[in-house]
Amino acid sequence: MDKPTADRVARHLVMASSLLEDDPQEALAHARAARARAARIAVVRETAGIVAYSAGEWQEAISELRAARRMSGSDALLPLIADSERGLGQPRRAVEIADSDEARDLSDEAALEMAMVKAGALIDLKDPESAVRALSDQDLRPGRTGTQAARLFFAYASALEAAGRRADAVTWFQNAAAADIDDQTDAEFRLMDLLESTPGVDTSTSGHSEPSSASVALGDAYDVLLLDLDGTLYTGSTALPGAIEAVAQTHGTALFVTNNASRSPEQVRDHLLSLGFDAKSEQVVTSAQAGADLVAETVETGSKVLVVGADALRDEIRARGLTVVDSADDEPAAVVQGHSPETGWAQLSEGALAVRRGAAWVATNVDSTLPTERGLMVGNGSMVAAIASATGQEPTVAGKPAAPIMRGALSRTDGKRPLMVGDRLDTDIEGAHTVGIDSLLVLGGVTSGPELLAAEPRQRPTYIASGLDALKEPAAESAIGPRPEWSIEINGQHVAVAARSTGTEASLAAALAHAVWTADVGSFDLRIAAQDDVAAETLTALGLTPLR
Repeated sequence: MDKPTADRVARHLVMASSLLEDDPQEALAHARAARARAARIAVVRETAGIVAYSAGEWQEAISELRAARRMSGSDALLPLIADSERGLGQPRRAVEIADSDEARDLSDEAALEMAMVKAGALIDLKDPESAVRALSDQDLRPGRTGTQAARLFFAYASALEAAGRRADAVTWFQNAAAADIDDQTDAEFRLMDLLESTPGVDTSTSGHSEPSSASVALGDAYDVLLLDLDGTLYTGSTALPGAIEAVAQTHGTALFVTNNASRSPEQVRDHLLSLGFDAKSEQVVTSAQAGADLVAETVETGSKVLVVGADALRDEIRARGLTVVDSADDEPAAVVQGHSPETGWAQLSEGALAVRRGAAWVATNVDSTLPTERGLMVGNGSMVAAIASATGQEPTVAGKPAAPIMRGALSRTDGKRPLMVGDRLDTDIEGAHTVGIDSLLVLGGVTSGPELLAAEPRQRPTYIASGLDALKEPAAESAIGPRPEWSIEINGQHVAVAARSTGTEASLAAALAHAVWTADVGSFDLRIAAQDDVAAETLTALGLTPLR
């Protein structure tokens, strides 16, 4: 290309870029002029494609972006190509591009862009539940700021709104507005519209199938129940009230999902049977299984794996064609760590040595405590912390709240409306958020009232109940939201609670959580005042010391 032509092309590209935001049609004219003079230059075709995309010329954008991709060999333009297919009314084609091998290899910003495009296409296809799941693996830390975070939070909020989860949508539009320091989204307007369309902000986090209808029992609103064990179905050797009957009356699929890696599926089944539950080993999903799967994906078949854990974990490792070793001197390719009451200094030290020497490290779970009839004992997370402290490394986690165990459980069923049921915010409820499904928090386990009110969005349940009897009751009775039996007024960090009629601990927890989360106030610093004896007694039962 001669110099005068090159200069002219450069001027057109500069004008296209400078006019793109204020006058996309004029920018497109300059981009087309540059393309007419330098169609064999990748950056020219890329600019023409981006400008056509911004101007809504979808077919032209696809043609130019595909040409630029062929010339440059880069897949970074795939998100724009996929979104242009959406613009042409082809959301299914956009999903196909997002699921392609090339798209799966994208990283960083391009991977995020593709996830947002896929979520939008899934909403177009009337599948908002999958849209929520498509974004749940992204960096959804609420405190982040900047355009990238704001756009992600906005997309996530839009998916939640499309799925009918209005309270969660309010929270994430709030997060998007707070993150949008450069004013690149209309999160504030969407938030205002959502609040205005929901009088009194009565926005329960109803599930994907609108289960909050008064005529639908909570258990009937979902076709898959993912049931935590310790603290949810039983404590030690005692079944919790109503749990056996609730599981027996489940119309859909019931799966028992446990972070305890010390027992095999058969042992878990036998324990459930001894307590009176109807259970089969194929219904049991353990963190040992998820951890072994993760190790098998990380190392080659036949590799040596140092197991810090019980026989159940060792058996799962062997079942995947891997070789179990006990010493770091055996040069294991990986270390897998799960709970075992027999784990001591020697086993932890071997694990630490192997990790320091470069072995991959997988933890079945990082629960710091283990519920028993005697109280909370030391959990696997506390022992994982010992190796982390000794090595300065952090493991890849397989169990709740991480995705591997949750996806492993969901892969065992064809159900479309799963509900996670558990007693821990940091494992069960956050695990549900990880894969974009609804959750029921069972009180009486390890979660206190202050912890519930302080929960970040990723640890907020859809429902709260005192026990599994709630599965037989209308879903609306357990949904997060206002309750007619309680009056709650918030002024800054001062919360006044009064009983209009006799209410339960769970109903007050649901109403308080809704009020505090909607008001977006600091929860551990709240000053909660009881206006009467009933309110004072119920607040105390929740672990919330009331002022009088």
